[in-house]
Amino acid sequence: MAALAGVALCVLLPGWWDHTGADLKVYRLGGHVLLTDPSMLYWARPPGMSLPFTYPPFAGLVFVPFALLPWPLAYGVSIAGSVAALWVIVRYALQHLFGRVHPGAMLAAVAGCVLLEPVRETLAFGQINLALCALIMYDLLDTKHRHRGIWTGIAAGIKLTPLVFLALLLVTRQWRALKYAGAAFCGTLLIGFVTAPRASVQYWTRLVFDSGRIGPPAYAGNQSWNGLFVRLGAPSGGTVWLIAVTVTVILGLWLSQRLHAQGQPLASVSVGATIALLCAPISWDHHWVWAVPLGAALTAVVPADRPIRRAAVAAVWYGFFIVAPYRWLPIADGREYAWTLGQQVIGNGYLLAALLACTALRKEAVRVSRPSVSPRRS
Repeated sequence: MAALAGVALCVLLPGWWDHTGADLKVYRLGGHVLLTDPSMLYWARPPGMSLPFTYPPFAGLVFVPFALLPWPLAYGVSIAGSVAALWVIVRYALQHLFGRVHPGAMLAAVAGCVLLEPVRETLAFGQINLALCALIMYDLLDTKHRHRGIWTGIAAGIKLTPLVFLALLLVTRQWRALKYAGAAFCGTLLIGFVTAPRASVQYWTRLVFDSGRIGPPAYAGNQSWNGLFVRLGAPSGGTVWLIAVTVTVILGLWLSQRLHAQGQPLASVSVGATIALLCAPISWDHHWVWAVPLGAALTAVVPADRPIRRAAVAAVWYGFFIVAPYRWLPIADGREYAWTLGQQVIGNGYLLAALLACTALRKEAVRVSRPSVSPRRS
């Protein structure tokens, strides 16, 4: 299995590898600017690119080491670090399904997961999605390490979407972890203001609300509620989006709390990540690396004594994210506005798949929590 997955990886991956570390170039620029002129953090651009730095100032400090490395080495470290993070993610996912996992199975699973479109896009762009996902999973799922919550707070200080996990800690009453997460996040704010005061004021008073800096919300790669509604003709960040976000947060946190109470921490954390993906103004395809643990949680819904059905569920779920059907549609340059109804369904596939997975997890949560009724004796 490991050999077959490795061969498939080597044959198929180069066909999709066409971004040459674009996002890592922006990260390196952010680190370089913080070393030279922090006030220009959000106005500098990499040579030949129009992409600005969009993360909080603290994130720029995290990327300083990449700015000090030569480009080939920085890109190589980024890929190696992301693959290592993927190993951590897959280990937690497989342990949830099988307990102890053979190293050969781990190797096969990691190699196979590299073929998932969100994963391969993260590697190609030089993104940090896998690193943040692994950091949060370690922090929230490994109950043995001290000071749980600190790494989640730091992840939120690098990229704001992990703030949803502070809400998850709140509804699941993990008070100690919530305290550490909140303190760590506030610490990142303080460090940012000390290091780059002018850029921090700009970011937290104005730029944090400007989702247009991230990219066009109508692009098919934006697999969020906002992307769906914009492609249907609604304004970005409009009333319909606010209603959908409110309902998603309420129902999602309720489901996360139920799953946590029933001893399903992987499913609880995966649903929390899904809330962030659906509700963010822009959730690019490479943000959906959380499909790896969410797929494991979905597969675990099938009883262990039905291995064929489990394998079928896993094959359909992960196969879907390998194929990435939206990429077969006319995309970019506003062509999404002309999609037919059928194309809308295919083009918003990640979002719809997540909703179906959460629905299955909700049914399982209700089934598990429903008390069994003994038959009456006449």
